Amino acid sequence: MKTFKCAIIEDSNVQRKILEQIIEKNKNLKLVLSASASTESLKEINASNIDLLFLDIEMPVMNGFEFLEGLDIHPQVIITSQNQKYALEAFNFNVTDFLLKPFSTVRFDAAIKKAIDKVKTAKQKKPESKLVVKHNLKQVELNVYGILYVEALGDYVKVVTEERNYVILSTMSAFNKRLEADKFIRIHKSYIVNLKMVERYNHEFIEIKNKKIPISRAKIVELDQLLNCLD
Repeated sequence: MKTFKCAIIEDSNVQRKILEQIIEKNKNLKLVLSASASTESLKEINASNIDLLFLDIEMPVMNGFEFLEGLDIHPQVIITSQNQKYALEAFNFNVTDFLLKPFSTVRFDAAIKKAIDKVKTAKQKKPESKLVVKHNLKQVELNVYGILYVEALGDYVKVVTEERNYVILSTMSAFNKRLEADKFIRIHKSYIVNLKMVERYNHEFIEIKNKKIPISRAKIVELDQLLNCLD
């Protein structure tokens, strides 16, 4: 049976202990970190590659929303809070579920099932190919197949994914060499695109998530060929 790595970020020792005990009884879950929100715990989470995060909102050093904004990884997030007023803002962060304390075992199990189903679906949906880059002076692991497009920014490139953008010190040529030639194409001096993400195109531009990207005339034939060869 596959286990899913999880972490708890909660300032109350009592609430942490309750969650730890519940998780310990769940054969699908493996707890890798239990702590309050801080710069140190955020670093540990970003380095942990967890599947699931249990996160409180009201914490003294860093609140739950600030913690979410600092994440470089994208686990399923279950908010655990005593205050219903945070629910709407939590779902604006695309969290998996919101558990109002005190919650029942039945409600907890339902949230876990939803999170695990989402993890499984995400892994089936896209093959994982990792690319390690430096963003904001930190090493970040990108899922290559989640990249929408790459845009030139002077001495940097902006890597646009479905979740967020990353600004990386690199030339377009150097970054292009790190990508699979049959999955990506540099269609313009300022743009590299993920062929799987192309929604529509003509001989002037392509469109990805409502973003119109110009096509160099020299690349039109190659783009046609590559798109027609996609599985």
